Amino acid sequence: MEFKLFSKLGSLEGIELYMLIGGLVILGLLIWAVASYAKRAKAKALEAPEAEAAKPNRTQVLVYGALSITLAFVLSYFKLFTLPYEGSITLLSMLPIFAYAAYFGPARGFTAAFAFSLLQVIQGAYIVHPIQFILDYFVAFTLLGLASFFPKNLPLGALIGGFARMLASTVSGAVFFGSYAADYGFTNVWAYSLIYNFFSIGVDTLLCVVVAAMPPVQKLFKRVFSKG
Repeated sequence: MEFKLFSKLGSLEGIELYMLIGGLVILGLLIWAVASYAKRAKAKALEAPEAEAAKPNRTQVLVYGALSITLAFVLSYFKLFTLPYEGSITLLSMLPIFAYAAYFGPARGFTAAFAFSLLQVIQGAYIVHPIQFILDYFVAFTLLGLASFFPKNLPLGALIGGFARMLASTVSGAVFFGSYAADYGFTNVWAYSLIYNFFSIGVDTLLCVVVAAMPPVQKLFKRVFSKG
């Protein structure tokens, strides 16, 4: 495992660099949009508090969804450590998806997670077989939406969603990358895949759980995703 944050960012060029810059620009615009929306919503709540206590409207759902996906995408470029075959530990890139899913429910949560999987493919996919491609990207990242079933417990939702992704990639690793197990001293391909994915996706997940459990983050989550 090698620390790669600054070297990775410094090596970006071409489409990857433009995608990161574009993501940062969009993120800035979305933050401005959310701040403006929150200010208007607060003003409306003072005028009609009962009406504003209702479910989030369509605009709020779309704006927060776009903000969460974009933030997750930008954070996915900040790789703290990298492993062979594209494994990595990112700077909490899954946490915005967990937060959005936990608040807005399964339908929207899984949709956001699937959209995030598409961006991961665009960012750069490591493909050796069509089934492996589906498991490691569309299935694994969409499973982050499982956090939607734990609306009152963001750390638990992050734990379940993250480890579900890890298990999907473990299956993929054992079936499609098992031939590399002997190179690292493993005789069991499942043990090799599980340990490999734990030290990438698993650690990434645990970082999200720890941060999600911090009181300031809990307070921010309730404030940003406030029902009014």
